[in-house]
Amino acid sequence: MAAENIPADPQAKRLAVIVWLVGATVGTIAVWWLSSYIESLTELGRTDRAAAAALFKSRVLPALWVVALVSLGAGGVLARHGLLVLRSGRFPPDGTRVIRDSTQRTGGAARAAGLLLTTAGVLMALLPAAMVLLMMWAMR
Repeated sequence: MAAENIPADPQAKRLAVIVWLVGATVGTIAVWWLSSYIESLTELGRTDRAAAAALFKSRVLPALWVVALVSLGAGGVLARHGLLVLRSGRFPPDGTRVIRDSTQRTGGAARAAGLLLTTAGVLMALLPAAMVLLMMWAMR
């Protein structure tokens, strides 16, 4: 079977750039805010540990849950795409809109890509939630 060339979809490329820019901006602001907030909690923890722990539980843990939920969604999408590749035996699968001209791979290369995408998606979905749960358990 000959390799099939898939042309880039300009609309998908624009959407990918917009999603990346919004995600990078929101993520940078969130990391900046969370790190400055944790710094102030550290200062408070030196004088009043109970108050710092209460503020951490009420403000930081919910923010970490939001991050874990975003990661759960992104990991789910990635794992779904990996399973689609494994089922179809093609990477990228038929009907996928790509952001640059791509050659569709089949056989072992597609299977390896599918396994990698599925594994990465499952890890991306589950590990952040597990870490937040572990943190909650440690703070009980």
